[in-house]
Amino acid sequence: MRRLLFLAILPAVASATAITSVDNLGSLGSGESVAYGINVSGLAVGWSTNSDGITNAFGANGPGSLFDFSALASGAESYAYGVNSAGAVAGVFYENGESHGAIWTAGGGMADLGPGSIATTINDSGVAAGGNGQAFIYANGEIRQLGTLAGGNWSAAYAVNEGGDVVGYGNTGSGAFRGFYWTGTTLISIGTLGGDNSYAMDINDSGQIVGDASTSSGYLHAFSTTGGAMQDLGTLGGTSSFAYGVNNSGLVVGYSTTSDGGTHAFLYENGEMVDLNSLLPDGSGWVLLQAYGINDQNQIVGTGLWNGEERAFRVNLDTGSPVPEPGVCILVACGGVLLSLGSWLRRRSEPAANQEEFPPK
Repeated sequence: MRRLLFLAILPAVASATAITSVDNLGSLGSGESVAYGINVSGLAVGWSTNSDGITNAFGANGPGSLFDFSALASGAESYAYGVNSAGAVAGVFYENGESHGAIWTAGGGMADLGPGSIATTINDSGVAAGGNGQAFIYANGEIRQLGTLAGGNWSAAYAVNEGGDVVGYGNTGSGAFRGFYWTGTTLISIGTLGGDNSYAMDINDSGQIVGDASTSSGYLHAFSTTGGAMQDLGTLGGTSSFAYGVNNSGLVVGYSTTSDGGTHAFLYENGEMVDLNSLLPDGSGWVLLQAYGINDQNQIVGTGLWNGEERAFRVNLDTGSPVPEPGVCILVACGGVLLSLGSWLRRRSEPAANQEEFPPK
């Protein structure tokens, strides 16, 4: 962050969010890695491809500190999606090509949730959730099926808060997909933004749900619920956006297409979707492509390009420091220096109206 010394530029300075640092979490050998979940202590989990071309789940406490879960997973591939405050990790491993949901404990143990399953999340009370054809929760060594939406035959859960509320999505009798929440009895559809489909991806302890839903135009937009109402969070200038994480302060993260067809990670706060790249210091070497998780310390994890290589990142936010507002360019008379936040572009095709495979691989 630059220290601003001239009274002439003070009117352009406001209290806004800044990125204090971006941690490069490294890889397992190929340079390709994705961080998906993060706990209150900053432990990030995700997956990376090793030098043999095999994708393995990892954990990371900081820059370049990846540790491989392959010794804990009996299959050829593994992916980690969620981690709680005790360091227990929810994910999946593949054995003979079939998925097995897994809960890896900090002590090195693993619970196999059975063939055809996947574990996507785990809360601080140790309650995990996922899917095995139907959404389920896993607690005290037992799986409880949550059922399906009316007329549907498939569902999966993707988040569970500390109150035990679960969100996810499933199909309906019409063939559409609808996000749902479950508060102990039945799956309740959360609706859409005017189109046919919706996908609920996270819920905080206040019951705020985030995900994405189709609009009347058919494109998917990130949404957040406030008082039960679904709010369209918009895009970063492109056609589609996807919300994946929300913390207990209500900060939302995800990614959006941009006006040039690329994808950038976003932070949604104070009623505005902000491109995380606009908060980076000049010369960082990063293009932040997709954000998947955020903790209550305002640390964000995802994947991006670091000097052209795809790497998992952990962003550390400062949400109260005085910095130039995004998009404002300030010309300082002394020296004629133009201060601006860096911006990077990456072209990538994005499905216009179809939800990507989730969990992403």
